[in-house]
Amino acid sequence: MYFQYVLAERTFKAYYGMIGEVMSLRVRLVVVTDIRGIIARNENDPVNWSSAEDKRFFKQITTESGLVLMGRRTYESIGRNLPGRINVVMSRQKEINLPYRPNYLVSGTPQEIVSFLRDKGYTDMCVIGGQSVFTEFLNAGLSTDIYITIEPMIMAGNLNLFGEISNDLHLKLERVLKLNDVGTINVHYRILQ
Repeated sequence: MYFQYVLAERTFKAYYGMIGEVMSLRVRLVVVTDIRGIIARNENDPVNWSSAEDKRFFKQITTESGLVLMGRRTYESIGRNLPGRINVVMSRQKEINLPYRPNYLVSGTPQEIVSFLRDKGYTDMCVIGGQSVFTEFLNAGLSTDIYITIEPMIMAGNLNLFGEISNDLHLKLERVLKLNDVGTINVHYRILQ
């Protein structure tokens, strides 16, 4: 049971409009967790434990966006560019020594990165990990949506979805999707500004 996700452009404009110069770029956090909010067993753990339905949902929403942003370790754990999407890697390192290159290797604050991408003409991006990148974008007040797939499992490990959050964030539930018969669900929250 897989739900085809479509968000009309007019819905996006009604929700987000042009909320300030930097915020005109929609920033969606897209993540899969176990029922405790664990995203990985450790910092070097590849996300190969999620369901096929989550992988299809992830591919659909990130391809719809057209741009994925991730930290260097997440990029290394994926091991390649995600096809059909602009791959942006956020790193403090000026160079990464890999046999494959992202479309953009960026450093700086989330505000600077969002401004850079907006100036390149992008209007939508999916932040796909890891924990420190999710936390930085939330603390910067730049995230507009959170899509959390919850797999019905308790995973050995201790890497939570977020690190320390500096302010309370209020969310509005937009949609809950049951992705399969074993109980994998995706929850979409809009972050209230």
